Amino acid sequence: MTGTVIGLAVFGALALSAGCGAAVRVRAPDMLASGEVRDIVRRMISLIAVLAVLMLAMSIVSLKSTFDAADRDIRRLGSQIEELDRTLHRAGPPAHEARQLLLRYTAVLVRDTFPDLAAPFRGDALNVDDLQDALEASLERLGSGPSVPRVIVQAQAVLHAIIQTRWTMEENTGTSVSGWQLGVLTFWLMLIFAGLGLLTPRNALVIGALLLCAAALACAVFLLTEFDDAFTGVITVSSEPLLTALRALADG
Repeated sequence: MTGTVIGLAVFGALALSAGCGAAVRVRAPDMLASGEVRDIVRRMISLIAVLAVLMLAMSIVSLKSTFDAADRDIRRLGSQIEELDRTLHRAGPPAHEARQLLLRYTAVLVRDTFPDLAAPFRGDALNVDDLQDALEASLERLGSGPSVPRVIVQAQAVLHAIIQTRWTMEENTGTSVSGWQLGVLTFWLMLIFAGLGLLTPRNALVIGALLLCAAALACAVFLLTEFDDAFTGVITVSSEPLLTALRALADG
């Protein structure tokens, strides 16, 4: 499910939980007649609230750090691709094949990295790894003579840096928030709102405040799920660095 669907589902679950708590208060008012009972319920709600806040805050901070790292990797990758193209351009006509492979490699890389990006990329018979191997082989052929030009050595070094950046991105790609973690967090929040509905009086101000709190927490869960994958969903890292590199390659 997308982050938007999960956020809306959490909002509905919290609103329903508050409504269930309020219904129990109306149908069984004697349950909360004792101040000691209300105090115990408040303490339980506070304990669960602390656990939920800690889990939510720590998860968002951790995932935001990973999200920012992915953004830096994309910017670095875009600049490295442009640097490789400039280096191959200095190598002259012998590097024409390598530049064409770099163009195809970048197009497929953009398509695979940002699957939700609506861009008119033409299909390619090779995947990104095959194109990377072909680009490496092309540079090796350029440097297979008795004296390897310095520009080819520089191009090979830049390509190795691109490969390293890709490895780093792949290591950080993928969901790290499990369904169990999200389910436990939602369950804790539902218990909190059920307790609030049980303790608070029924009037428009309280109902509005509960709905606003439910919306705020649903937005927090939405951020949690969106930051979990930096390349798909509503909130993603910018694809502009790679698109800029791709346009530069196509115009060159």
